Amino acid sequence: MTIEIESARVPLITGAFELAAAGLLTSGDKTNRVYVGDDIEFGVEVSETTKRLFYDPQTAGGLLISMAAEHADELLERLRRNYPHASIIGRVVEHGEHSLIVK
Repeated sequence: MTIEIESARVPLITGAFELAAAGLLTSGDKTNRVYVGDDIEFGVEVSETTKRLFYDPQTAGGLLISMAAEHADELLERLRRNYPHASIIGRVVEHGEHSLIVK
């Protein structure tokens, strides 16, 4: 399967974007890029700063749940009672050229 993520829908920790834009990242950014290699595709609309956040282990550790689309809204409503930033950020599709696509 391939996971498609809409980068604009991913909740960010306050200040994370600004710190990444200033180049304040861990070495995990580089090692994760090597580990993932060519198995990820970023859309042209995804900024370099956003890409850095997707690779950096400090900001890439949120909980990701995958489930049938017809149940997603119900779960999201329940999650938001305790986790107000819970969001639907993408979908799973048939496996394509890459395992992960970030738009």
